[in-house]
Amino acid sequence: MTDYDDEFPDTTVDVVLLHAGVDDDGSDSVRPVRGGAVTNLTSTTSDLTVLDALLESSTVLSAPDGVPPEVVSDLLAAPVPHLFASNPWLRQHRALVFHDGQCLVAGHLIRYRPEYGVYVDGYQ
Repeated sequence: MTDYDDEFPDTTVDVVLLHAGVDDDGSDSVRPVRGGAVTNLTSTTSDLTVLDALLESSTVLSAPDGVPPEVVSDLLAAPVPHLFASNPWLRQHRALVFHDGQCLVAGHLIRYRPEYGVYVDGYQ
């Protein structure tokens, strides 16, 4: 967590951005947006390549600075994935999994585009 997180604990949430998809063999997969490694969020161990990609794919969402407060609240209430909880650098992070570049949290459509980053559709 950052100093800002400590000062305003209910207005920020640390997240790791992930893409959900289907591999060539037809199996479902989850991958960090900044790296190609398949990630198992239920595992408690990970190699350094996956850890590096997870850290590079992390960000902080802040309310009301571009994110509705209810989105932050819902994400803070979500469980920390086992993979993150077992790592000191990720143990406060939540997973934000995008399907075709979007996900729904607290009734808000959140989008991810590499050229723009994360944004909440229609929220100013």
